[in-house]
Amino acid sequence: MKSETSSRRPFRRIQILPSLLTLGNFACGLLSIILCFNASYASATMEASEADSQEAVAAANAATALMIDPARREYQARQRDRFSGILQWACILVFIGMIFDALDGKVARHVGAASAFGTELDSLADIVTFGVAPPMLVNAVWISGKAAADSGVGFVSVAGIVYAMSAALRLARYNIQSTTSDKNTFTGLPSPGAAGCVAAMVLLSHGGYSSIESFFAWMAGLIGGDTPPLLAKAYFLGIFLLLPGILMITTIRFVHFTNRFLAGKKSFYALFVAIIVMFLTWLEPRIMLFIGFNGYMLGGLAIAVSRRLRRKTSDPLGMWTERESAGTAIPGNSRPYRPSGHGVGGQDNG
Repeated sequence: MKSETSSRRPFRRIQILPSLLTLGNFACGLLSIILCFNASYASATMEASEADSQEAVAAANAATALMIDPARREYQARQRDRFSGILQWACILVFIGMIFDALDGKVARHVGAASAFGTELDSLADIVTFGVAPPMLVNAVWISGKAAADSGVGFVSVAGIVYAMSAALRLARYNIQSTTSDKNTFTGLPSPGAAGCVAAMVLLSHGGYSSIESFFAWMAGLIGGDTPPLLAKAYFLGIFLLLPGILMITTIRFVHFTNRFLAGKKSFYALFVAIIVMFLTWLEPRIMLFIGFNGYMLGGLAIAVSRRLRRKTSDPLGMWTERESAGTAIPGNSRPYRPSGHGVGGQDNG
């Protein structure tokens, strides 16, 4: 009778604190998506105001037009600021979700509450915050450039679908490899890192930096026609979206930053560097977040390329095999080959 009852109720209790942290991650992702829709609505009202302004000025006489046009322009400027502000908070929520995501695993291991339920819930939250929210950020910029109204489902939308599917594949692969994989590296770009790259890029592109705005104006002229700079920005972000999306499903090794550099005892110099980085992030958060996340992505890619080139240089005949790279002896060498960068430590989700 007891076994029959237990089979009907596979689990009765869950750990509250780790689950609440994971749900906090989920809530941040969902709210970020909602804010992307709100930003798109603000953009749509801005476009409608621009159209109404043109019709009103055309229909009015010269004296009336001088009164209508400045008021319309002021309203449109407020709507543009509102769009940028909403989009900024949508990006910030992705970063807040990363904090929840980092804490839930640490807390679960600290209290001995790691479970299959927590793993599955964590993956569901991650696909929302790190798989769906980032392409929605880019899609909001796409809509604000009038691309959605002109082209329907265009290139940026397709790039977003590719990114979201890559994140789903990345998380599914992590779930079946998490118990056997190395604890100091990730196989493929981790989904929080990929989301951070996209969110940081969107934040920087809407930071009001004159050099960046000049770049998008130049890009708009390169595209040709009457392409507005905002639409050129959407194209650029769509192209950029593919890079972290593809890197998530590669087998390139990316260092586990927390376990490698923050876990355990470190030197006083490391603490000093961390304080300097935090201070610079407080001064220029957009630039530092962009450098941090995209430097992490490009650094891992550069290391993988350099290792591949060194391997080809040392083995021009292609005599390497998967077994050799896993630890068996190299032809002509009595010692086994051990890939560098492997160690022991706790690993968070992918």
